[in-house]
Amino acid sequence: MYDAPKIAVRVGNEVSNSTEYLCGVRQGCPASPILFDFYINDIFKGMRGVRVPGLTSCIPGLLFADDAVLLAESSADIQAALDTITEWSDTWEMAVNASKCWIMTISGELTADMTLQDQKVNSTDQYTYLGYIMNSKWDVSGTIKNNKKKVRNAVYAAYSFLRRTDVLTALKIKFINSVLMPIGFYDGETFGMSEARCKPIQSEIDKAIRMFANLGKSAAMERIRDELGITSVFMRTSTTRERAYHKWPTSKTWIADFIKAPMKAMMATWSTGNDEITGLSSTGGRWTAKLRKKTSGTLEKCVWAHSGLPSACSA
Repeated sequence: MYDAPKIAVRVGNEVSNSTEYLCGVRQGCPASPILFDFYINDIFKGMRGVRVPGLTSCIPGLLFADDAVLLAESSADIQAALDTITEWSDTWEMAVNASKCWIMTISGELTADMTLQDQKVNSTDQYTYLGYIMNSKWDVSGTIKNNKKKVRNAVYAAYSFLRRTDVLTALKIKFINSVLMPIGFYDGETFGMSEARCKPIQSEIDKAIRMFANLGKSAAMERIRDELGITSVFMRTSTTRERAYHKWPTSKTWIADFIKAPMKAMMATWSTGNDEITGLSSTGGRWTAKLRKKTSGTLEKCVWAHSGLPSACSA
């Protein structure tokens, strides 16, 4: 497939002469993401990173495809990390779009403007990383509001479909379960096991159910969902959170270390909060002590929210 490959450009009905190319891969070739992983794998080399209690090594940042997050403990450290990215990018002839990069301070303030390849990197108190809303308070309210908005938009887009009387009810139920539900419980691993947190999203889905079932606001929606075979957002997010709790410790990422060595903190972390709800320890055993009662509105902070990271930058 790569023996003297050639390319040609078509403009309208005319095709240019064939030209050999000596770099790159064919579109859709599985070698593309694999080679890119090799290419970008050393981008964090030489960075100091952040210290996390319970872990033996510092965390320089996170990588997923071409999305990167830098972690630093001070303004000087974050600029040093950006300088490392600049050096790496210049060496390998890469250009970083600084307008799509942000610096989020968790505690304290930046002491100077941050630059990346001679471009200023702006600050923010909230940004989206892999579809998840990150904010400086390290809570899940942004993600819940975002999911609620997306569910509402999907319901508006399907309004005529849900109101049609010539469409089978089974198809509308399928739409709820296969379209609206996945939108609603996206990132449910972080906010599941709390009926109060799921209520805003559930209310939007219940509006869609009332729409095609011609029900009033006083209808017993829990009973209606059971009869229609529609699982609640609370149950779906709780399932995904429990699944993550058992799956993530086996992954080869930092989250596995966080779960296996949970931090001791005044507030519950994602891992310890899960322990309190399910009665399971991080090592798979079951707690023998009586679980402390938690109110439905209690927020369990994500485990990485207590790592004492004062600043982070998405590059």
